[in-house]
Amino acid sequence: MVATRLLTPLTFDNTSLPREQQFEAWRAYQASVIDVSPSTPTSQGFAYKQDVWHLGQMAFASAQLPGPLVPRNWKHLRKDPLDHWCLVLPDSKSVQPGDHPRQLHIRSLGRPFEGAAVDSSVSTMFIPRDLLRSISGVLDGHSGSLETSGLGGVLSDFFIALERRLPTIEAKDMARVVDGVRALIVACLAPTADRLCEASPLIATTVLERARQVVHKNLHSPRLGADLLCAQLGISRSKLYRLFEPMNGVSRYILRQRLVAAHKALSDPLENRSMATLADHYCFPDAATFSRAFRKEMGCSPSEVRAEARGGRPPLLRLPAILQGMQLTDLSQVLWYLQV
Repeated sequence: MVATRLLTPLTFDNTSLPREQQFEAWRAYQASVIDVSPSTPTSQGFAYKQDVWHLGQMAFASAQLPGPLVPRNWKHLRKDPLDHWCLVLPDSKSVQPGDHPRQLHIRSLGRPFEGAAVDSSVSTMFIPRDLLRSISGVLDGHSGSLETSGLGGVLSDFFIALERRLPTIEAKDMARVVDGVRALIVACLAPTADRLCEASPLIATTVLERARQVVHKNLHSPRLGADLLCAQLGISRSKLYRLFEPMNGVSRYILRQRLVAAHKALSDPLENRSMATLADHYCFPDAATFSRAFRKEMGCSPSEVRAEARGGRPPLLRLPAILQGMQLTDLSQVLWYLQV
């Protein structure tokens, strides 16, 4: 049996240094590529940890800045033979609380650039210019920032998913990963019919994941539906409907997720809200409609689930009859449909 060899990153971590030395250590680490300077005094510390994943022709860097956050300025240093494109996805949740779309930016290490930031994390893909030579004209003329919706949002969401999955990827699969990443980047930054076709499986998977996140964030909103999803995802209704065909449609998926969330709530023995309150919470017109939909989808009634939970027994969840009629191509679609 051949042992599995997972990718392992190179790590820079200054958190063990004295606080007054942390920023200068990070500055020295970056010095061959960019010149950085603090916008405010750094005696408070600058904890920084970065993993860099070697992806063959590309590199992916994931940096965490646990705080306190330090405003900083930087500029590119023109050094041959560095001529890489950088796709940069910052996050500033600790500065701007609440949900907000992360915006992807395009930079060239081979060109002058100055900027400023206060970020809690930064994900960066480094790509040699030759690897994107076919769209270099598009990139050269790009404004530098992608839209947070549409294909720009798809690419941002893919970066987030890739960062989460990199520790589980085997080294032997890296060539295919790089091919897929390049196809998706080209399709999103310079879309043509052929490029979109080549990257369509990755795009569809990423959009579906983003759609799932939108659904779960809005389960309690009566506005949740096709119009809201189209607006949030930046896609047409026809494309949205095609994406959800394997799940028997958008409305069916939303209904299912609301009922799964209600099932989870009812499985808590400490949950004591009335059925009418739960029905309203999950956007059903009344308790009777909620109960009928719940029984049809879950194979048991809400009161049965509550009784089992309060009796200390495992929560009831039977395979819904709807799965028997679904046009499923593989087990992953079943699992995706059933997920909470």
